[in-house]
Amino acid sequence: MIKGIGDDCAVMSVPGDDYLLVTTDLLVEKVHFLLDWASPQVIGAKSLAVNLSDIAACGGEPLDAFISIAVPEYIDVEWLDGFYKGMSEIARQYGVNLLGGDTTASKGHLVINVALTGRVPVDQVLFRHTARPGDILVLTGPTGESAAGTEILLSQAALPEAIFLPLIRSHLEPRPHVSEGRFLAQSGVCNAAIDVSDGLSSDLGHICRDSGVGAVVYQDRLPQSPPLLQAASLLEKDPLSWMLHGGEDYVLLASVKSEGLQDLLASALQNGLFLIPIGETNDTGRMELIRPDDSRADLTAKGWNHFR
Repeated sequence: MIKGIGDDCAVMSVPGDDYLLVTTDLLVEKVHFLLDWASPQVIGAKSLAVNLSDIAACGGEPLDAFISIAVPEYIDVEWLDGFYKGMSEIARQYGVNLLGGDTTASKGHLVINVALTGRVPVDQVLFRHTARPGDILVLTGPTGESAAGTEILLSQAALPEAIFLPLIRSHLEPRPHVSEGRFLAQSGVCNAAIDVSDGLSSDLGHICRDSGVGAVVYQDRLPQSPPLLQAASLLEKDPLSWMLHGGEDYVLLASVKSEGLQDLLASALQNGLFLIPIGETNDTGRMELIRPDDSRADLTAKGWNHFR
């Protein structure tokens, strides 16, 4: 065992030049999803996508998936057919083999568990605990859109389609950043990475705690999508709160060597990828937000808490 509890995947040594990656996610109806928010195809695809994101965070390539599902009486065969169709489509897209699992009855809500394996070369695996002071923090996409979409779904707010549709899709149909993860792993300048599932503040907190570093994030460098800003204005919400604490974005947060940053950014563009520098790590042990006026505020982890 190379890495067990405390990272996006368990990392295990096996014969050959690769490590074996294993991850699992449990999704519970009315905790992680609502049936009336999405089609069974969308729920099936997301069930696999969140696991793919864990493999991406370790720089890996996904391999095989095992699906276990506890089915209540109100779920019919047609719904299950749609669920597995959605999962099969994203599996084909990312080269994943669906190799079975288990099905049982549920006396309560629908429960879905997916276990996914992957592989990564031993010299390319990315962890949370290997960031170093002086690294540059980069995101592979915007944060907060999923939280904004969730707010729209919960409030049933009547917003223009151009605003609500991309935000709802960000929540219901996240794209796992597998290509970005492999790119960072192969770059030779990425020290650490994590997927942003609990919220930027919380997942940055995981890197800082596990690596023994502090960090500063520059507010005006955070990527801001126009639909998110427009939705925040119409709903009288704070867009910064969504971007810092929202969760379920499934972009990657990486800590990269400062001396390799410019070449990394240029290479990413050449490969059709986008990396956004948002701050840097330091040796203070604290997380801080630097506002546009250069004032500083403590950055507290306020993202998803599984037992809140």
